[in-house]
Amino acid sequence: MIVGLRRQTWNWLPAFLEIAETGSVVAASKRLHLTPAAVSRTLKLLETELGEPLFNRVGRRLVLNTRGASLRDAIQTAVAAVDDGLSRTLEDPFVGSFRVGSLGVVTDAFVIPSLIELKREHVDLIPESLNLRTAEATAMLARGQIDVAFYYEDLSVEGIVVERLGTTPMSVYCGRSHPLFEGDPTQDDVLEHPFSVPQVGDTGQVMDGWPSELPRQIGMRITLLRSNLQVCRSGALLTVLPDATAAPYVASNELRRMPIEGLPDIEVFAARPASRLERGAERALIEKVRARLQ
Repeated sequence: MIVGLRRQTWNWLPAFLEIAETGSVVAASKRLHLTPAAVSRTLKLLETELGEPLFNRVGRRLVLNTRGASLRDAIQTAVAAVDDGLSRTLEDPFVGSFRVGSLGVVTDAFVIPSLIELKREHVDLIPESLNLRTAEATAMLARGQIDVAFYYEDLSVEGIVVERLGTTPMSVYCGRSHPLFEGDPTQDDVLEHPFSVPQVGDTGQVMDGWPSELPRQIGMRITLLRSNLQVCRSGALLTVLPDATAAPYVASNELRRMPIEGLPDIEVFAARPASRLERGAERALIEKVRARLQ
């Protein structure tokens, strides 16, 4: 029914939108380069098809009623989406603002290095990296406020395309001044010491992938990976880190990997709006992050 109604009314919507914005059939007709009679007839056909008036007459002006305002808002959203699609089709996809949402391990280990590489390749691109939880990023994607987001969690959300990029292995680490840095600690020894951990994700899972069946002591909660890395290097607390992040510090003997078995790899996903054409910068960044996960 809705599809048939859309097909029937589609050609009348531009005239309705001009009347809604100007409050006048005459003013709308000038914008559309049509006669006032033609515009008035178009409005009448639309209201007849919908079975409801869309305007109230206030003096010489046409003022939207509740139904008319709702239709206007929907059309404006559709027009903005069409304009965005045309812009993305015609313009250089590597110029201007490029908004990216991510959090924690993904941001520091994969997204920022990939954005730096992308910026070097396309100097006119202006990346904006936002620290966003999954729910925040999803809402901003749906509203068109960011271009792409990276998650730890595989979500099924209407209007959002999510693709799995790969995984990153994780391990427990401690700094040089930590009691476990020397000697031959066991897993039981490790579990006697507190951890610095990231926040709990929107699905209820801790963002470092720690298995729920394995109890541990929590000494601190920190959102940013680089802050947890700093805590770990200080020797104050144990921390779960991506092996790729810890590798340079292990090589310089600042960090030591602890014997904890069964830590799952962290999965990484990319998300973008389904309602608009994919921009070249989005695909380039997604593929760069995917390559770093290999």
